[in-house]
Amino acid sequence: MPSDFTDYHCHLLPALDDGAVDLRESLDMARTLSSFGFGTVHCTPHLIRGGYENDPARVVRAVQLMQRRLDDEGIPLRLVPGNEHYLDQYLPEMLHGALRSGDSRYLLVEVPFHAGPELLRPMVQTFAEHGLAPLIAHPERCTAFDPARAVGGVRGALSMVLGRDAEPQLEDSEIVELKRLGCRFQGNLGSFAGYYGYEVRERALLFLRHGLYSCVGSDGHSSEKLWEMLVAGFAAIESILGAGEALDLLRGARLANGS
Repeated sequence: MPSDFTDYHCHLLPALDDGAVDLRESLDMARTLSSFGFGTVHCTPHLIRGGYENDPARVVRAVQLMQRRLDDEGIPLRLVPGNEHYLDQYLPEMLHGALRSGDSRYLLVEVPFHAGPELLRPMVQTFAEHGLAPLIAHPERCTAFDPARAVGGVRGALSMVLGRDAEPQLEDSEIVELKRLGCRFQGNLGSFAGYYGYEVRERALLFLRHGLYSCVGSDGHSSEKLWEMLVAGFAAIESILGAGEALDLLRGARLANGS
């Protein structure tokens, strides 16, 4: 594998959230990510008011310490500080000084898995007022973006899973409209690999076929089965996009040019 992939979503930092539990696990994860081909990893611990209070200063300090340890160990990864910002009523007040995805104007945002679309469009305007735009984490895992919502709720979802209907059309869907409004989307390699179940995998592949992802992430929380997940996820992406486009996606080329 090349060594220029970018992981835009990873819980590598030890003991900050539900990710790596200690330094040893962080180092094991780092070695796996590097061996797979990642050269840059965005460290994105949860930022949830009343839950994981990982403010920017804390994350930056943790990244600095972890980078020194990686350098000492000879693990060739460049770490970038970030957060996985939870979409709730507290998020707007956290936008000033928030950690962006590198030098971009995007902030990684986790939409509650069972939230409705009514939360999303006001968020886009709020971000724009701060000169920012949302990079929505793993939309394939969120029911707000389920194409079956537009074709009959549970009935539509079952039809999609059982293959009784043609592939859902996304032209007027919420996810396509949000992309038009400036949102970008990060897919989980584990979703393409089927690690979150069949329905999530099918949505991920559907969104991939429609060109909705700008980048991907491991969303790695531990070293267990991380290598297998990365390999299976990449294989699924490559089977849809072909080798060249798959490599570009893992390099973050789409996000870099705003697409």
